Amino acid sequence: MLATIAGLALGFLLVAICVSTLSRFLFNRPFSNLVEYSSYALIYIAFLAGPWLLAQRRHISVDIVTNALKPGSKKAMNVLVGILGIAITGVIGYFSLSVTIGNFQNNIRIMDSMRTPQWRLLVSVPVGCFFMVFQFIRNLARDVRGENKGR
Repeated sequence: MLATIAGLALGFLLVAICVSTLSRFLFNRPFSNLVEYSSYALIYIAFLAGPWLLAQRRHISVDIVTNALKPGSKKAMNVLVGILGIAITGVIGYFSLSVTIGNFQNNIRIMDSMRTPQWRLLVSVPVGCFFMVFQFIRNLARDVRGENKGR
């Protein structure tokens, strides 16, 4: 579901940039907020699509290293990556949730043309990290059981 939302945001960006370009070219009236929407959408896309990429095992890996490893070493490395992934996304998720809640409670706004509440920009970080922690746990369990031999 989160990847679908990220895909829709990407589609929105595509259409919005085309419309803004046509508006600028034909009417000399570009959409002034498009740059801000685009930068905010990119954050949403990254953090909402992250759990799906992790589930598909399509996240970044160094193939030259992983392909050179023996199956036992590859399993150990996958387990280590899973443990580190849980720790890192857990810490990022915890602190980003704390900052997001603080920004919501204090009504912190971004100094942009729309005066966007900052929590709206940041909320994708703890949501994405929350689901990535669970996906790292699922991947780790599969790696320990040896279910991901081909990956």
